[in-house]
Amino acid sequence: MSPKKLQTKSRYDSLDLDNDGIVSDDEIEKADRILEMEVAEEKADSQRRMAWTCLLSVIVLTVLLVSPFVAETRVSALSDLVGLFYISMAGVIGAHMGVQAWMSKR
Repeated sequence: MSPKKLQTKSRYDSLDLDNDGIVSDDEIEKADRILEMEVAEEKADSQRRMAWTCLLSVIVLTVLLVSPFVAETRVSALSDLVGLFYISMAGVIGAHMGVQAWMSKR
């Protein structure tokens, strides 16, 4: 296979790791692996932020419900909805922690 030579100011200049003007198959594979790793890291960061957001929302709701700002009748009326909220947020948090533990053993 012939080497892939670049045009001047090509958008593939970043793939030419040894700056010889030729993009080899190894350089393309390395760039693909780097891109895959960056996407995986972004995905992990998003999942981590989602889990922390769920945890903080559960804490804020709990503090709000036990504070004097919310009437006891309103808490009683919303108890079923609040229970579903707690279960769903705990599911997201638990799934994140479980997957992280499983991935660390893999």
